[in-house]
Amino acid sequence: MNDMKVDAEQHEQNSSKHSSLMYLFLLGFAAITFLAACSLGSKDTNHVHTVGSETWETSASAEQLPGFLESHTELTSSLYGEVIEHSHLMEGLPCYCGCMDGTAIDEAHDSLLRCYMIEQLDDGSVTWTDHSTTCGICKQELQLVVEMADSGSSLDDIKLAIDQQFKH
Repeated sequence: MNDMKVDAEQHEQNSSKHSSLMYLFLLGFAAITFLAACSLGSKDTNHVHTVGSETWETSASAEQLPGFLESHTELTSSLYGEVIEHSHLMEGLPCYCGCMDGTAIDEAHDSLLRCYMIEQLDDGSVTWTDHSTTCGICKQELQLVVEMADSGSSLDDIKLAIDQQFKH
């Protein structure tokens, strides 16, 4: 009878050791998974998601342009680089590509700025949209904004020029 009691105690101790080892293994696995997830979520990695037909990408700052520009021309990238400097003008200008009417899957844009950027937060992060990457009118309008602003034109003069050139 004592032998059975000793065997039961040894079995219980072995079972307890196996449980402890399994717990340590799971704890180690959880720690590794957590560290891997933290490294994937660093500020250098932009957050990308789809909204309607657009890709929205959030970068840590205005200086960090969206990654989706890598598959577009240098002109497109340089125009996105002008957005922050000219945003005060762009937010008061219409876009005549049709985006301001909206579609069944996309909300209407409220300005030319919305063709490039969704928002800039107080922490400096920017949510960009790829809408204008494939829209010649959006790009032509921003080129005109940059050229006219650089030559000292007012917002009213720029709006008049855009209306004359793009309004149907």
